[in-house]
Amino acid sequence: MIPFTPGYADDFRSDRKRLQDASSYVGDFEGAAGRVVARLTGEYVALQDDGSADRMPDLKIVYSGGRTAYGEVTLDIDESYAALGSEVLKRQYQVAAPSLKRIWWVTLSPKVRVNRLERSLPLTLQKLEATGDTFETVLFEQRLREHRNPLVRVLAEVGVIRLASRPIQPSEAGLIHIGAGGTGGPVELDWASFIEYVASFLSDESRADVRLKLAATEADERHAFVGLTFTTPWPAYHALNHAYSGLPPEPPRLPAEITHLWVWAYPLGRCIGWFPDQGWFDPRGRWATD
Repeated sequence: MIPFTPGYADDFRSDRKRLQDASSYVGDFEGAAGRVVARLTGEYVALQDDGSADRMPDLKIVYSGGRTAYGEVTLDIDESYAALGSEVLKRQYQVAAPSLKRIWWVTLSPKVRVNRLERSLPLTLQKLEATGDTFETVLFEQRLREHRNPLVRVLAEVGVIRLASRPIQPSEAGLIHIGAGGTGGPVELDWASFIEYVASFLSDESRADVRLKLAATEADERHAFVGLTFTTPWPAYHALNHAYSGLPPEPPRLPAEITHLWVWAYPLGRCIGWFPDQGWFDPRGRWATD
């Protein structure tokens, strides 16, 4: 029997890999996934991919009876969005703009060259203040590319997707907050879109390595742990909002290489799982450990 602390995964990743993951825009999702699996199963779980071998799955689960299962962790995130988000996080993006009379919030698409835009923003926003186009009342659909003000349309062309502002207080100076845009849409639960998304995501060619790693284990139990992010299609991401407590009404359509599934709207949403002998479940109500 392997000695371990129930509820926690043994982490064999390199210090460099752990630091790299922890400092990313989304944080250490692989470590978080290992913790969830360990808490639910109460069994020995290892984050085993130390880079020493090709096609080594991220997770190894050793059950008390000796049975071994494997899992692969995969995150659905647009790389350009992650790069922008990391830059925003690293620099805590705020641009001092004493020429402005307002505090502005500017949301960018992932394709923006931030440094170039940063230099031109104060003057452009000052001109918007002069025209009265201050976006103090913020609508979900702003349609900036169709705005009557050509300055707004120029901002939209270079990647600005949302604007908002408020007047400065007596103790404040003009300031621009820059953020990365994410997913959004109607506030309604759509399990059909969620099921369709999961099937498409796991069978996509870009997840071939996930399927190959799991298939190579030849284990009876092969887990995929999927992380949804702000770049995941809205209906799928929103389905795991904490406002809902239900579960999908039908099983997932999984590739043959995958037998067990976890899906987490990371880090703010719910995590749910599907096992062939149990169906869908919410781990929060059935932790084996603290």
